[in-house]
Formats: sequence, C-alpha cells, structure tokens
Amino acid sequence: MFYIRADGNEKIGMGHIMRCLTVADALRKQGEEVLFLTADEKPVKFIEERGFAAKILFTYYDEMEVELPQLLSVFMGNSGSGQQEKPKILVDSYFVTEFYLKNLRLSAKVILMDDEKRAVYPCDGLVNYNIYGKTLGYEKDYSSETTLLLGCGYMPLREQFRGRSYEVRDKAEHILLTTGGGDSCHMALAMSKRLLQSGQEKTGPVWHIVCGPYQPDTKELEELALASGDGMLRIHKNVTDMSDLMRSCDIAVSAAGSTLYELCSIGVPAVGFYFAENQRRNMESFGKLTPVMNAGDFSVRPERVLDFIVKEVEVLCREKELRQKISLAMRSIVDGKGADRLAEELLVM
Repeated sequence: MFYIRADGNEKIGMGHIMRCLTVADALRKQGEEVLFLTADEKPVKFIEERGFAAKILFTYYDEMEVELPQLLSVFMGNSGSGQQEKPKILVDSYFVTEFYLKNLRLSAKVILMDDEKRAVYPCDGLVNYNIYGKTLGYEKDYSSETTLLLGCGYMPLREQFRGRSYEVRDKAEHILLTTGGGDSCHMALAMSKRLLQSGQEKTGPVWHIVCGPYQPDTKELEELALASGDGMLRIHKNVTDMSDLMRSCDIAVSAAGSTLYELCSIGVPAVGFYFAENQRRNMESFGKLTPVMNAGDFSVRPERVLDFIVKEVEVLCREKELRQKISLAMRSIVDGKGADRLAEELLVM
C-alpha cells in the first residue's frame, strides 16, 4: 500500500490533487495499491472518479499537526499485510511543518512534494519537478540520505499529454484561457469583460475559457458568452480531455501552475500570469528561461496584466514564425514521461 496525503478546495485549488492523481496512476501501472488521505471530503469525488480510494481524516487542511494521531492509526490499521518495512507516503501540501514531518517519519517513509523550499525539511525523499527545481541548492542543504528528484524530468503529466502532435497553423483563430482549478481573483471574468468592452469579440479570435471545479464566476461567464454573440467567447466546463482542447487552440493564456507544463508538452505558444505567491517563482522562471511571456501578478496589478496579455496575444496572432519558435522551445522542456520516472523512483526508495 502506498499512501498519498493531499488536499484540494476552493481556496488552494486542485493542483495538489491532480498531480498526485497522475503519480497514483503511474504507481498503479506498476502494480501498487494507492490510498489517498485527505483532511475533508472536498476532493474525494475527483479521487474516486479516477478509481482510487480515499480516507477522510476529518481535520483541517491548513493545520496538519492536528492530524498526526489519525494518520498513525491509518498506518496501524493497514499493517496486517505482513510487510516489515515502513509504509511510504507522498505528502503534497504547503502547510507541512518540521514537527509534522519528523513525527510522521517515525511510522513511515516520507516523500515530500516541495515547490518552494521554504525550509530544509526532515524527509526520506523530496520532489521538485519545476523548471527551477535544480537551481535551489537542495544538494547543498540535504544529506545523501534524502533522495532528491529534481527538475522537469519528473514532471507528472497525465497520459493524455504524452506524445501528442501539434500544428502551428497559418492563422491564429482560437485562444485558450485557463486559470487552473479555481480563480480567486476573478481573472477569467475580468479578461472576458475586457474583450467585450474592446469589441474584440466581434473581430478577433475565439476565446475558449476553461472553468475549473472551483471557478466562482462560471454562471456570469456563461452569461457573457451568450451576450457576446457568434460564439466568440466559449465556456468549457468539466473538461476531461484537456489535451484535445489545447491542441485545438493556437495560443494559450494560462496561470503558472501545472497547466503551463501541459501546454509545454503539446507546444501551444503561451502567455503566463500568476495570482498566488506559490506560482510566482514558476512564472518568473518561465519568463527568464523560456520564450513564454510573463504577464505578471494579476492579484497586484490586474489592469496591467490584462493590457500585457491583450498586446502579446495580438503579436502572436500576427506572427506565425514567433509562434513556431515558442512552440518548439516549449516542447523541449518536458517529454511527458515524468510520472513513470517518479513512480519507479518512489517504489525503490
């Protein structure tokens, strides 16, 4: 039994759950049984729809030390298989503490998903698959006893993003806008209103707006799409094959989470933005290390970000060669096999 500890809700989005589900899929392909552990019931539907079991701890996603007794009882309750080694648990949360991990390690091998390196944590393994993962000095701060899995080679992308073809078309007519699982700053709504006010919905490309499970403005976005006429704003809910939607678009505007890496695997020229601190480093690194444009922090300067996006999309629509250049550069970042590599490493750890 392999355990995964992760949460998802309207405040923290679904990124932690979605990437862990991809890791779970890869572990299952290796013959491993996986059990998800969550603080509350909110992400359980998404977990069970992918065919995995979930146990609710009935605690608080942002106060993880409180759950230690429940976690330890889970390990004890599943120890009847006769295995002598400690169980393994992948922990994916920004709310871990040194105390939490230290005590968890008494009963399990702990692998930590770490995007930010806020501290040097006690763990048996650490994963940072981000584009900046190899630049943070983990090797200097962690002992050789901690297995470090760093860089985009371990990016856990879903199977649908592996080996997909993509064509940079002569004319850019379809723009994808995605904010991730949620949209706490109402970026999609602001962008849609900007397009309507500017009249671009009548003369410009079609904008495809993805409404994640915690998008707070879905109803209003649907009303705006209806008012736009001619289908110039199109709303996509409950998207099951995001890769197909991406491949149908010529340019993407994306929040700086896992979606950026998915876009890279396909090669859709992208403009990125962020509205959460945990996305900032990712977006800044993409802006420095790749041709992906960094529109900035929407939570701080929303109008400036919208202005930047509108201008960059106009440039990309005009210049096919630029789109081709960006597409090729993005495809070189990830190869779609990261989940399998990660699962193999986790099982031998």
